[in-house]
Amino acid sequence: MKLSQLAAAAVVFLAGSATQPALAANDPNVIWRGDFDDGAGSISGHCSVGDNGWCNAQIVRPDQIQFVSDPAFQGHGLAARLEVKFGDIYKDTSDERALLSPPVSMWEDEGSERWYRWQAMWPDGWVGDYPKWDELMTPTSRSSAGSIVEWHHDANGRVETGSAPLYIGANSSKIWMCLVDQATSTCRASLNLATLLRGHWHDFVMHAKWSSDPNVGFLEMWIDGVNVLPMYRAPNKYPGMRNYLLVGLYRNGHIGDPNLVYPNGTRVYASNDGTPGVAYVDGFIAGYTRESVEPPVTASQPPPDQSGDAPAPGPAPGPAPGPASNPNSPSSSTPASAFASAGGCASSGAQTAWLAVPALALFAIRRRRRASV
Repeated sequence: MKLSQLAAAAVVFLAGSATQPALAANDPNVIWRGDFDDGAGSISGHCSVGDNGWCNAQIVRPDQIQFVSDPAFQGHGLAARLEVKFGDIYKDTSDERALLSPPVSMWEDEGSERWYRWQAMWPDGWVGDYPKWDELMTPTSRSSAGSIVEWHHDANGRVETGSAPLYIGANSSKIWMCLVDQATSTCRASLNLATLLRGHWHDFVMHAKWSSDPNVGFLEMWIDGVNVLPMYRAPNKYPGMRNYLLVGLYRNGHIGDPNLVYPNGTRVYASNDGTPGVAYVDGFIAGYTRESVEPPVTASQPPPDQSGDAPAPGPAPGPAPGPASNPNSPSSSTPASAFASAGGCASSGAQTAWLAVPALALFAIRRRRRASV
């Protein structure tokens, strides 16, 4: 590329960045917004159709959900810091949780089609899985560190059985999605969506048509602007039931149990701090169109590195799933025992390269000016 062309490209890039439109405040295609900029006022009492914010918080300690300005996703005042540790069992439910539920407008019936966007960040200290409490003689048996977004099911007054139909979370190296088999409460499809970058705000966009019919239901997913899950046709709800969104950390209730010991008598968890897990979420929005949840993108990133094996996730509360055959998945794997390392960063290489373009262009212009003197 000639220096004059490089300078022109830089001008176009800067102009596009400066004029990138924001989401319309009163877009009729927006169903619901669930950010945390109102702090504690964001997370309860917003239960009716048309409400923004959250209806209810499932926590047992006030500090399970905290509101922080650093880190927060760009353009947002506050994000939610989520924490769970051993003993965080809400009322008569199972397993450890710090969960938020939105208003009733976010309940999904058979055939409803929606777009969603949110951000999630797993910090540098994130541990992606733990020893499986009832298989301590087998080091390769692991329990998931938990989900961060799920679509649960409601039986409409009938008996509710099985784990939630859909979980999204992260292990030590990958962001994963689990589609659950209702009869076994294990993953019938375990999808590795993208490489986990600790300390980085991952930006999710999801398109769903909710159906128990495998010829009707589908999911699509973008993470950081990359289509990591092309159109994936599969049932994503249970027959005769509704789906509803739950957001927050949700994991097996035995994680952090100070009474667990290996067969040789060594304690599984050396300290008595309950082995807390921490993650961050921000910026939830749902709508009828992609444009209602996401402003136009001016430049694309390359897809994240999908190399390396990662443990196949299971539903947070249930036993670890077996391997699933899934030819449509961007990446499928069987359970693995090793923790894969993953470094954190605030921006991708592609973003860094684009940011370098204006500087190169200015350098080129200055060189040409000096040459003409």
